[in-house]
Amino acid sequence: MKQGRWILLLLLALLMAEGVRGENIARIDRIQPQALEQQAGQRAGLFSERRFESGGASMRVIGNGAWRITPRPGVREPLLVFYHPYTARISVQAPPGAAVRRQDIFSPDLDPRYSRRALVFPLSGDGPVHVKVEGARYPLRVAVEPGRAYAAADLWHVRLVLPAVGVVLGVSLAVLLFWAMLRDRVYLLYAGAMLFQLLYALCSYGEAYAWPGLSRLARFGAQGIWAVGTRAPILLVYLWLDYAGLRKVTPRLAAAVRVVGAYGCGLTLVLLGSPWPADKAWFPDIANALFLLTNAIALVTLVVAWRRGQRHAAYVLIAWVPLLAFTMARALRFSVGERAEPWLEYGLPWVQAFTAVGLALGLADRMLTFRRERDRAKAHAERDGLTGVLNRGGIEHRLDWALIERERERMPVSLLFIDLDNFKQINDRHGHALGDACLRAVTRAVSEQFQYGDQLGRLGGEEFVLVLSGVELPAALRIAEQVGARIRRDCANVEGVAVAVTASIGAAQARDGDSVASLIARADQAMYAAKRAGGDRVMAEDAPERVPESTEAPEGASVD
Repeated sequence: MKQGRWILLLLLALLMAEGVRGENIARIDRIQPQALEQQAGQRAGLFSERRFESGGASMRVIGNGAWRITPRPGVREPLLVFYHPYTARISVQAPPGAAVRRQDIFSPDLDPRYSRRALVFPLSGDGPVHVKVEGARYPLRVAVEPGRAYAAADLWHVRLVLPAVGVVLGVSLAVLLFWAMLRDRVYLLYAGAMLFQLLYALCSYGEAYAWPGLSRLARFGAQGIWAVGTRAPILLVYLWLDYAGLRKVTPRLAAAVRVVGAYGCGLTLVLLGSPWPADKAWFPDIANALFLLTNAIALVTLVVAWRRGQRHAAYVLIAWVPLLAFTMARALRFSVGERAEPWLEYGLPWVQAFTAVGLALGLADRMLTFRRERDRAKAHAERDGLTGVLNRGGIEHRLDWALIERERERMPVSLLFIDLDNFKQINDRHGHALGDACLRAVTRAVSEQFQYGDQLGRLGGEEFVLVLSGVELPAALRIAEQVGARIRRDCANVEGVAVAVTASIGAAQARDGDSVASLIARADQAMYAAKRAGGDRVMAEDAPERVPESTEAPEGASVD
């Protein structure tokens, strides 16, 4: 743990050192103010044209309009850098009168030496640079960076972000494979939500448009980013509802989350893709408001569900709240024109990776919970309620598997049919409560002594069968003698009453072509032979019967 802390501190120190760079700008002056009606529409969060009324050396951010930027002299291989341009289109003319260069994150021909977290324009001198900004929804931080220093910093950026992207992508694809096998909707919702969140981050950075296949999204421009970003919360809403069982635990709050987060966002998405209204400038403000309201209601809903004992709501809160906090902090920094600190810029993708892994662990816990519930239900369905051993269906299923293994592995399978002698007399003389106690005592005697609890089953009444996998008939007969002796010894007295319980046992070994019914029938016949021979003994199938002197059938035996 101590080594982990030192590594974390070292990483943070490296990030902070990487982030401390000067802008190398002497002045920024506006040379073409925006029209008042354009200024009124240029808002996102706290962003407004009032931020850019003053200029000069104190400014490090710019907005829509035309600007003159004067770099400080002496910067080696200077690069004019616009950080996190998002939807902005930037035109640069340096020196004045030269050809205009235009860039945005959707451009297919950006310099491949650099990532797309910023738009980079090489400068040829220290003279003023004319810049025109269009379509910006957030203040743009601008800097003049030494070429080699920026390339090194950008390489660090790629090295820190790509592993986090790989974690989210890998976990999401693995969960998608689980959905393909299990067809449980929650896995598909998880994979969809995580992948759309990742795609939204890549589109916002611009990196998606440099990837094969994803580059086609560039033709949709800002509306493509909005559409991807809106699908992510819709999927998250349905994921939370299924993942944390919110419909059952908090039905009213769950309905509110669904109405706002799914139906509301879905309606805005439909309007975004429809031809009416033609002007889509309203979309970001409405979508952001719905996003904030959805997160607020979802947070309250998950807390309430967790307090009501829904453990998977706790997984969501632990994994999702840090991502929500980082997302809001990053958006707030951009909206006021401040640069994201390294811990925030690089913490966000890693927190997203943490969210993906945390929710995946919650899915694993959810799977284990369902498996335990299924096993309990299966055990309840296969177990005899009185004795706790397998019931008729359970033991026949176990015997069927043993016969299948015999055919495949060529190993012997034997069966003991155990019927208690004179059991009707015990019930008639001492009552059914003591008779039930005798049945429980017999099952304890057999299962505890020979550890055959999962191979012992009750067919009904006082009849039991014991499946012996890997045991041939001679060994099965010896085991049957031990079982009979153990029943005589341990069940002579039950709950302080002398009942002298004994058992007649028939033994049979499986043959080629045997079914469950045929093997049980042969062992049953051998048991009746033991009954007719006087009871309290073991008989093998096809063994010659030794008829006792009395022709009266033992009490409790069936007469064909």
